[in-house]
Amino acid sequence: MPQLFAYKARNLSGKLLTGKIEAESRDAAIAQLRNRNYYVVQINPAMDFKLDLDKLLNLKIKVKDLAVFCRQAATMIEAGIPLLQCLNILTQQTESKKLREILKAVVMDIENGKSLSEAFRIHQRYLPGIFIDMLTAGEVSGTLDQAMDRLANQFEKDHELKEKIKSAMTYPLVIGAFAFLAMVILLVVVVPVFVEIFEQVGAELPLPTRIMLGFSKACTNFWFLILPAPLLLYFGLKSFAATDRGKVITDRLLLKLPVYGKLTQKTITARFARTLATLLKSGVPLMQSLETVENVVGNTQVTKIIKAARENIKEGENMSPILLNASFFPPMAVNMIAIGEESGALDALLEKVAIYYEQEVETLVAKLSSVIEPLMIAGVGIMVGFIAVSIYLPLFGLSGAMQGGTGLN
Repeated sequence: MPQLFAYKARNLSGKLLTGKIEAESRDAAIAQLRNRNYYVVQINPAMDFKLDLDKLLNLKIKVKDLAVFCRQAATMIEAGIPLLQCLNILTQQTESKKLREILKAVVMDIENGKSLSEAFRIHQRYLPGIFIDMLTAGEVSGTLDQAMDRLANQFEKDHELKEKIKSAMTYPLVIGAFAFLAMVILLVVVVPVFVEIFEQVGAELPLPTRIMLGFSKACTNFWFLILPAPLLLYFGLKSFAATDRGKVITDRLLLKLPVYGKLTQKTITARFARTLATLLKSGVPLMQSLETVENVVGNTQVTKIIKAARENIKEGENMSPILLNASFFPPMAVNMIAIGEESGALDALLEKVAIYYEQEVETLVAKLSSVIEPLMIAGVGIMVGFIAVSIYLPLFGLSGAMQGGTGLN
C-alpha cells in the first residue's frame, strides 16, 4: 500500500523544494524524485492522515473533470498538437486543483522519459482503472486520440447517469431535512409553551400529548445531540462502509432494498457493459478488461461474480454461464453477452446492453422520484398532524370543562 513521504529536495537550478509524495517505500519515493531530476536533501514518512481521509471521503478526481480533460485532449491530439504542449495547456485550463497537481507531475515525469500511462499510473489512487488501461492501449496501438475520445464518451455517460440519479434524490432529501428541522423547532419551542399552560390549569393530558411531551423534553434536554445526529450517522456509516467488512455488508444490504436494490442492479449492469465495451473496442485484452471492470462496478458482490467469470475464461470457457448462475445480471443482458461471445461481436452487443440499461435506469429514477415525493409530503403531514392533535386534545378537554362549569353557574 502506498505511503506518504515528506521531502526536501533541490532542483537543477539549486532551488529548495518541499512537498509530499506517495510511494510504496522510502527508496521508491527517492527514485521518483530522482526521475524528476531532484537532489533529495531530506525525506521522512509523513503522517498518513491524508491517505485515510482520501479513502474515507473518496477523493478521486471527479468524473466530470476527467470527461472535460479527455475530450479536450482528444481534440488537441487529433489536431496534431504535441503531447507535452497539450498537457501544459490542459494544466492551465482545468478547474480541478487535484487534477492540476497531477498534470504538473505527469509533465515532469514525461520530460524525464516516462510514457503517458506510466506517469499517470503513479497517481492511480485518484484515477479510475479504466483511464490508465485505455491510455496504455492507446499508446501501444498508436491511437491515443481515439482512446481519449472513448474515455470522454465513457466519463460523460457516467456523469450524466449520476447527475440524473442525484437530481431525483435531491428534492426528497431537502424536504426531509426541512421536516426534521421543523419538527425539532416545534418540539423545542412551541410545544413547551402549551405544556406550561396545561400544567398551570391542571388539565389532564391524553396519551398522544404525553408521548409528544416525552419527545419535547428529549429534544429540549438533548438538542445538542439530536441536531448533529443525521451528520454523525452519515459519516459513521460512511466510515463503516470504508472498511473491508463494512463494504461487504453495505453492498449486500443495498442490493436487497425494495426499490433501490433494483436501481443498483440496473446501474451496475449498465456500467459493467459500458466499461467492458469501451475497453474491448480500444484493444485491451478481455482478461485485463474484466480485471479493470472489477474495480469499476463498485459492489463487492458483483466483483466476486466477475472474478469467477475470469476464472472460467482462464479454463477456456465463456463468462456468460457464470453471469447467468450468479442471478445478479438480468437474463436479457446475459443472453446478449452469450450471443456476443459466440458471434465474436462481444463489444458491439455490450454497447447495446449498456444503452438499454442506461435508459432503464433513467425510467426507474423518474418513477422513484414520483413515488418518493408524495410519500415524503405525506410523512411530513402525518408528523405535523400528530403534533397538532396532541396540542388540541387537551384544549378541547379544557374548553369542555370550562363550558360545564359555566353551565352549572
